[in-house]
Amino acid sequence: MRSVIVLASAAASLAIIGACASSEDATPQAPEQPPPVTIPDAGAGDAADVPDVDVPDTRLPDCSSAGWCITGFPDEDLVFRDIAPFEDVAFAIGESRTEGLKVLEWNKSTNAWEYIDDGTQNMAGIGTFAGRIYAPNADEVYFTVGPSRVYHGKRSSTPGSAWTWTSQSLPDGIGGHTDDHGNPLESGSRLPIATLGVWGTGADDVYAYYSNTIFHRDPVDGTFAPVYVADDLEAADEHIFFASVHGSGPDDVWFVGARARTLTNCPLVVRKSAAGWDRVADGVAASSAVSPCAQRPGTLFIGSGRGGWLVDIAPSSTTEYVAVHNRTNRGALEGVYLTTIRVTESGYSSEQSLLPLKSANSAAPKVATSLWRGNDETWFTAWGLVVRRSDDGTLAISTIARAGAPVNAPFYRIRGTSNQNLWAIGARHAYHKTTP
Repeated sequence: MRSVIVLASAAASLAIIGACASSEDATPQAPEQPPPVTIPDAGAGDAADVPDVDVPDTRLPDCSSAGWCITGFPDEDLVFRDIAPFEDVAFAIGESRTEGLKVLEWNKSTNAWEYIDDGTQNMAGIGTFAGRIYAPNADEVYFTVGPSRVYHGKRSSTPGSAWTWTSQSLPDGIGGHTDDHGNPLESGSRLPIATLGVWGTGADDVYAYYSNTIFHRDPVDGTFAPVYVADDLEAADEHIFFASVHGSGPDDVWFVGARARTLTNCPLVVRKSAAGWDRVADGVAASSAVSPCAQRPGTLFIGSGRGGWLVDIAPSSTTEYVAVHNRTNRGALEGVYLTTIRVTESGYSSEQSLLPLKSANSAAPKVATSLWRGNDETWFTAWGLVVRRSDDGTLAISTIARAGAPVNAPFYRIRGTSNQNLWAIGARHAYHKTTP
């Protein structure tokens, strides 16, 4: 008899404006999950094993009413950090208290995840936290682990063939960094942000970022070399961090993050186009949280002087991108703002609109952790929550609840290839949606 571990949890179904989560007074913490459900393989059993009374099936349904379905994975304490999906497979990076930093592959045929890494990322001095993952195709994967290492894996197209892995450390663009400089706390949520990542437009066009530096991979010798360094720091406690990247092609790649000081953060956007590199948005960071950001000449002033990070970005078209800004004011979270950035004939323009997001737990940070854009809709993840926004501005919960209680855990990433192939992942959760 074989078995798989299946996620047994539930999610919130809550209103966005003027409504509360169903766990009003709970304190955010790692969710206590019920024991894993064991599902035996189907097959003819011995007649003596069949009870002569009817036993009700109390197992939760596999999918929510909105079509978010559980997937099986090898250790129930996995915290999924990032995902790279295709139609029939997906790749993810995560962390486990029992297994350490791990990389996994999901197959549609089994609806289950399995480990594919070689374990070296958990050797002393190599991996301290999980970064990002990128896959140009179903037989090639890049991932990052802190403090500064990039892994590259390949396998032959033969089904069941083994993965081979190589890795290299990225150089520090500013001396004296510690592990925290690759995994700082985001000001609004106080959740760690992996400022060590990897992404590409294809197998021969792969970027990595670490702290204040963007690297590009040489497709011939496989090495990553710096192509953009944001070294215009103005104080001893100031750093520039990149937190996410997206683009529409080799000549249209956008990086977002923050110019950060001890008490303040200013939104940051850098773009690579056919003409070269542009500092699209930036600010002058103050030493006080009272007035966190001033306008920097020649760049967009996102947030009207408010602080906070741009934590994720996605294209609406080749001339318009949307980013999520967890905006702070005087050191406290002010709200989540959808930031639209447009490429115009005269340069760049931007505007912001408030996203009145709640969380599945009133004591948890009310921030957006990621976004994904597709089919004229924008999707967001938050604490125990998935939200979809149509182009007319309407917000709606996409219910991940399989029972009445909310999921009391953060979601870190939403990614997909279409609205019929979406993933929402986080602490002990990896939900897959294939319905409209």
